[in-house]
Amino acid sequence: MHSMDMRKEAKHFDKPFWRSEKNMARAKQKNKKNYHRLLGVVIVMILFGLIMVLSASHARAYASTGDSYYYIKKQLIAAGIGFAALMFLSNVPLKTLQRMVRPAMWAAVGLLVAVLIPGIGKNAGGATSWIPLGGFQIQPSELAKIAAILFTADFFSKRSRGLKDIRELYPYAGAILLIILLIMKQPDMGTTLALCITLFVMLFVGGLNMKYIAAAASLGTVSAIALIFARSYRLNRITSFLNPNADPLGNGWQIKQSLLAFGSGGLTGVGFGMSRQKYFYLPAAHTDFIFAIIGEELGLLGTLFTISLFALFAYYGIRISRQCKSQFGYLLGVGVTSMVALQAIVNMGTVTAVLPITGIPMPFISYGGSSLMANLAAVGILLSIALEGNRGSASRRRRKPLRAVDGGDIEETTKKGKHRAKSSKKRARAKALEETSKARTKKVKKKEIRSRVNASNNKRGRNSGSRVSGAGSRQSATKSKKRS
Repeated sequence: MHSMDMRKEAKHFDKPFWRSEKNMARAKQKNKKNYHRLLGVVIVMILFGLIMVLSASHARAYASTGDSYYYIKKQLIAAGIGFAALMFLSNVPLKTLQRMVRPAMWAAVGLLVAVLIPGIGKNAGGATSWIPLGGFQIQPSELAKIAAILFTADFFSKRSRGLKDIRELYPYAGAILLIILLIMKQPDMGTTLALCITLFVMLFVGGLNMKYIAAAASLGTVSAIALIFARSYRLNRITSFLNPNADPLGNGWQIKQSLLAFGSGGLTGVGFGMSRQKYFYLPAAHTDFIFAIIGEELGLLGTLFTISLFALFAYYGIRISRQCKSQFGYLLGVGVTSMVALQAIVNMGTVTAVLPITGIPMPFISYGGSSLMANLAAVGILLSIALEGNRGSASRRRRKPLRAVDGGDIEETTKKGKHRAKSSKKRARAKALEETSKARTKKVKKKEIRSRVNASNNKRGRNSGSRVSGAGSRQSATKSKKRS
């Protein structure tokens, strides 16, 4: 009987511990699955992008450099550097990333200022957006996007309960406005547009009052309209978007050739490497308009495959962000995911004439070393968010490392500490079970003693009653004898 009670008590004692361990194991497994699935999607996009860059750029590379593999070689090097940054940042905890926010902002501002200095920045395509460095060209605006996302996530995660005063927004607005103005000074309207849309998404998710978001959106819209009319080439892009046939050999040429590439691709495409538009008919075939080459060579199926890759990226990115318990990690994940997804959407809209030409490349697929490295670094941050829950569970179970006084191995001392912690837990359980069993045995003994006392009292009461009745009978007998 007591053994059955002890088993039930042990089962009841172990139940919460088992459930918590099981839930932690499930959460850890989910985090690992999201990590590997997102990483798999990104690797597929990189490989697919390298193949398409090779196909779309070999004719232009041979004509300009005499080497058909010039662009693909540079893209491979950028992919290697970016993937190394991805793996490094995926192992950096969120607390460390949060401490890097201010240095990242200062570095971004410094590079954006440096690119505008004559002799440092390089002008290409009417914009001074690159800094030559050892055979490569660094685009500071790509790094500034990541810094702005980090800064936004840090600022609003520290004010998750809301703003007490509108003046609390002034430092944030000033820093972001400085970055936007420096990017526009290059000028790089495509990066400015991508950054502004990403930040608006983060402000909405971060819980900022809608009247502030509406005011910022109105100010941004008015500024964009003013900038469009300030430069003639921007106004020409809008007019060619609204009516490409108005100037088919001039401003409408690029959009017309892009649509022609999609039309000639059909369902399955003309075949890999068989594009005709890449032979100097379609400008920027290997950069901003590589999606049109995908549609021509791989057809509708190729474009749907590309769209599905970005849809999977957005799905796993949002899933990782929502599972993060840290407000900083949640906002940071939303920012990185929206940055990549929105750039892909705007690029596809531009190439298909749904949106005006913005100059935004397709992430992971278009040629561009700075864009590829920056996007891979951003994915590394997203993967770090996916593993943050596993780091937290490990740190809760981890004991403080024991110092090896005699010069022994520190890892051995930490293992001993873990073993001692487990043994102490077992001892605590055993003590708890012993105490419960002792308490129950005491109760049983008390009941037995009470029952014995009650039984003895009942016997005494019966004996005393019989004695009294016997004495009464004797007295009556003596009285009767005297009368007689």
